[in-house]
Amino acid sequence: MPTFAHQLLKSLQFSPVRILASLPELTLTSYDEGDVILQKGSSVQSWCCVLSGFVAASIQLDTGKLLPITVFSRHAWFGEQALLSQQPSLHDHTCLSPVEVIGMSKNCFDGALQDEPNFVRHLIRQVALQSQQQSDMLTLMRMSSPPLRVVMGLAQFAEAQQHHSTPPTVATFKTDRLHQKVDIPIGQHQIADLCGVSRTLFSQYIQHLAGDGWLTLRYGGIELQSAATWCMMARQQRERQPVSSRPNIQALLSDMAAVHEELGPYRFPNLINKRRLKLVIENRQTGRSTPAYL
Repeated sequence: MPTFAHQLLKSLQFSPVRILASLPELTLTSYDEGDVILQKGSSVQSWCCVLSGFVAASIQLDTGKLLPITVFSRHAWFGEQALLSQQPSLHDHTCLSPVEVIGMSKNCFDGALQDEPNFVRHLIRQVALQSQQQSDMLTLMRMSSPPLRVVMGLAQFAEAQQHHSTPPTVATFKTDRLHQKVDIPIGQHQIADLCGVSRTLFSQYIQHLAGDGWLTLRYGGIELQSAATWCMMARQQRERQPVSSRPNIQALLSDMAAVHEELGPYRFPNLINKRRLKLVIENRQTGRSTPAYL
């Protein structure tokens, strides 16, 4: 871990001296699927970084189910809000899969805040972005239709993979990112719970998404196609004014196709050419079906 840990701390804008002093303060811990790393209301004693797997920060609804507002993946840190405010954790942080986590002690974190101005600026940007995304996601997931909850729930995994990047814009997306895939090694029943819908509805909506090429179904998981499209779709849904809280699956598929087209002149994941893409968008709006031979 030393070389990786060195690069990890460097990415936080730590100075060389601080990196060397911090390395002995790091720990590596493994968790099983379903384990709770941080429990709501508990005292936070370390800043955590996901080394592998997925972790969800969730709130509990009155139905007893957990509503995820942020999904953390590789290289994503969590727990800083509680450390900064010196208050208990506001969310449950639960492992969605087997997870490995690097922990930085509270003393080490506090020392970096005092001595590393570049780290402080980096942290402020990350906290501001994450807080805004959590607020927007909570609003959408609470007031939206079931198909939108499914799309936004899945999009969180794409965003988790891109968490270390700047907020997505058309100009920053590269061709390789447009075709980048996101593997979600989590059962469909569990993902349906995370999206706040029944297993039956979830299966229905992902079949539509798979049919248009936005994801691939496999045993024990789902693979999202075109991570850039999922990220931009989520961003546009958050920023949409006025908020469309009750879109159906057909409208969302049309939005996905339009977003993909905006990102660049690349082929649509499951379509042969742009003639079919254009026809799909038009037919979504009119309710007609698209001939399979195009």
